[in-house]
This record gives sequence, C-alpha cells and structure tokens, in this order.
Amino acid sequence: MAISIARESNRYYVTNKDQPKKVAVPETLEADLLDSFDTIKVLLSTLGFTLFDSIKQTKKTAKLYYCKGNGITATGEYLEDGFVVHKGSQAKLDLVKSASFVLRREKLLTSGILKEIDGVLEFDEDYLFSSPSSAGSQVLGRNTNGWDKWKTKDGKSLDECERQ
Repeated sequence: MAISIARESNRYYVTNKDQPKKVAVPETLEADLLDSFDTIKVLLSTLGFTLFDSIKQTKKTAKLYYCKGNGITATGEYLEDGFVVHKGSQAKLDLVKSASFVLRREKLLTSGILKEIDGVLEFDEDYLFSSPSSAGSQVLGRNTNGWDKWKTKDGKSLDECERQ
C-alpha cells in the first residue's frame, strides 16, 4: 500500500518496480496497521519528507506562473517544497552543450514524464522540481534563474511575488 501511495503522490521517483501482494490479515490488525501508517505519514510530513502527500492542487486557486522562450510555453506553481510544472507544459527538445542537468532530463524521458511531440517535449503529468530554477532549466533547455524566468500573466516574476 505504501509503495502505491508513494507512486500516486508523484513527488519522488520510486525505484521499487514490484508491487507487493496484499496479505490477508484480521480486520482488527488491519485497522491498527492503517492507524500506524497514518501516524507515519504525519511524522514524515512534519519532518519535511512529503513522500505520501499529493502534488495535485486545484489550478483554479493556485497562482499560475508561465515560462516562455524559444517557441515553447510552460505553466506551473510555486510550493513550499519546490516548483510544480503542469501537465501539458512544453520543454525545449535540445539542451545546450553546457547544461548541468542532463541526467535529470534523461530520467524524465525514460520515466515517460516528458514525451516528444512535434519537435518539442511535453510534460505528460504534473512534476515537482526541487526549485524554480531546476524547473526553468528543464523547460528552456539551458541553465536559468527560475526566480526571474517564471512570471505571472501580468509579467511579475516569481521573485517579485514570493520573495520581495
């Protein structure tokens, strides 16, 4: 159960490919186990490990930010623990030669989060990056300051909205 919930939360890459079989346990023991699991989730979240918390938020209430360049457009939102690039956002297909995030790009491609469509990459699901700069770099295909590149519809940077 914990593995499937961690996969569904989509916050971290789960390396365990196996889905454990559900074992038959008495109903009272199952209730105790579920209660213990809820306690573990709360403790982990309190310590900053949001392994089981979903990144899906209602985009109607979130402040949307846009990153544009080289004919591509991406949308996302800033969270306390990172920056979420939304499903359907585009990313530049080619990376500059000096890019320092090639391995992350390869993982995004092999896991199916990024898919090539008509000469650009597209996010197939919402994806949480550790920082706005990491998100912006993947979108633009080059190292970038995400605090300046992610902007609201009216042109205010993420830095202006969240840090100043």
